[in-house]
Amino acid sequence: MASTKIINVSKDDKFEEILDLFRSASAKEVIFVLPKKSRSFKNEGHFVILENEAKKHGKKVSLLCSNPEINQLAKKYKFDVLLAKESDEKLDKEESVVYEEEEYEKEEELEPEPIKPTLKPAHNTRTAAMFKKGDDDGNEYQVVNVAKIRRGLEGIIQHDGRPLKIQPKTERPITLEVRRKIGRQPIDDLKDVWRDQTESIWTGINSRTKKTFRNFPKKSLIGLGVISVILLGAIIYVSTGSAKVDITPRKQPLDVQLNVSASDKFSLVDAGFNKIPGQMFNIEKQANQTYPATGEKEVAQKARGKITVYNEYGTTPQGLIATTRFQTTDGLIFRTLKNVIVPGTTVSNGKITPGSIVVEVIADKPGQSYNIPASKFTIPAFQEHNDPGKFEKIYGKSIEAMKGGAVGKAKVVTDVDFNAALEALRGQVTRDIEDNLKMQTAGLKVINSSEIKLNDPESTAKVDEAADEFMMAVGGSIKTVGFKEEDLRGLIKQYIEKTKNLTVVSDKLNLTYDNIVFDETSNTLSFTVHITGNAYVKIDGEKIKTDLSGKNAQEIKDYIRGVPGVESAKVVLSPFWVRRVPSDKESTKLQVNY
Repeated sequence: MASTKIINVSKDDKFEEILDLFRSASAKEVIFVLPKKSRSFKNEGHFVILENEAKKHGKKVSLLCSNPEINQLAKKYKFDVLLAKESDEKLDKEESVVYEEEEYEKEEELEPEPIKPTLKPAHNTRTAAMFKKGDDDGNEYQVVNVAKIRRGLEGIIQHDGRPLKIQPKTERPITLEVRRKIGRQPIDDLKDVWRDQTESIWTGINSRTKKTFRNFPKKSLIGLGVISVILLGAIIYVSTGSAKVDITPRKQPLDVQLNVSASDKFSLVDAGFNKIPGQMFNIEKQANQTYPATGEKEVAQKARGKITVYNEYGTTPQGLIATTRFQTTDGLIFRTLKNVIVPGTTVSNGKITPGSIVVEVIADKPGQSYNIPASKFTIPAFQEHNDPGKFEKIYGKSIEAMKGGAVGKAKVVTDVDFNAALEALRGQVTRDIEDNLKMQTAGLKVINSSEIKLNDPESTAKVDEAADEFMMAVGGSIKTVGFKEEDLRGLIKQYIEKTKNLTVVSDKLNLTYDNIVFDETSNTLSFTVHITGNAYVKIDGEKIKTDLSGKNAQEIKDYIRGVPGVESAKVVLSPFWVRRVPSDKESTKLQVNY
């Protein structure tokens, strides 16, 4: 069995035949000897297929050909390229073997004679023994001719009932040189195979078409070309005409007022009752801060504070009149400023909870001695009326110190101190509410964002009261409904078209708002929107396109002049040879410019 098989390929050999020989070859190395023009190896897709088959069967492939394009493809798919003898002087340090090919075909034989290589000395060359005639009996080289094998099956035809052999052409001997390529290139994507095979099919079709036209009379070809051009021109002339119609309608100025309601209870735009959907927002914020007192004067001021009064005596509420005394364990007296009723105890799930109420108290006398920390208080009146049960069960507790008691020169809160603190806190609360509202209503229109309600301030000291510092707190809130402006503009568009029979471009209208009222009971925002801008006379575009069909330039002018509501119009016919508006309405494009 030969270890190397040499396959001689003719110009017209089919790739399928060559591939069959390659697959059936038992040799591990196959050398293809190609003519300069080989149809089978002209298509790059065949190289991809041959590369895949070589990998599949573990065979090495070499090509010997004088065509540089085929050699380039062979290098691309990692096949060895065997060069002709005249390029031997250009060899560097690559492996090379030179041999000469002699005549190998005989007309009367079906099996070709193998090529007889002649060695040229070179480093790393094969020995002369390697180039013996191959016959599958252990010789190193076996030479096969594709054309001979094919003719063995197809080269015999019947003539007058007798077989007739086709005489093949003999090939001239050439001097060949084997050059082994050291470098290797990456495998191309498999998609190239399908692309190249498709190109090969179209190449074959184009080749057959060229042969057909080559045999066709030249005058007939010229005549056919002229007729084709005329027909093509007629088709283009008839089918490519188009018209573009630009119409500017007459303007009508608008000055309209519309009463609108927005609420989260409305889910759709209601043009009949001028209602639009809305979203309810309720935002509350509070700010507080401690400020120093900057005034100073002689004072005789009583301490103040708050205590929680508890009723553990019974379920019956206990009333306390204004100036009721509360006494500390040190005997200091504080009095209530108004009448209060302390709730009685409650029972829930077997647990008794005392009633309680917070009351404001003031020291019985001025002075710093009444500025006491959080304490427990009793009501002396119960003890004086000999009611120990109430004395023990009805009592008071404070959680903060009493403040403000002073006699003599002391720091006091001035009017400037108080108002500056109030203005700063109101500004902070307003900003916090506006920022929060803007964040929550992103994408919605809010028209009463300035209607923020600010609560009265709470301060630990009033103007002219003695205190080194005072803490003030201010709260604020807003309730409103946000809505989508596009819903409002859609409502306005419907209203104008219905009541005025005009067309409007919603985005070009100017809107202002007044009479804004928010009803907290129904969560409904009512307002009046003032609408200004331009409306336009309605244009029936489809009717105009139908009426213009088939008209020439003068007829177009006469027609446009008679269309009511048209300020101006422009009609463009294309290409330049078109003189009438196409009959097909689809070829006419109409645009209304507002």
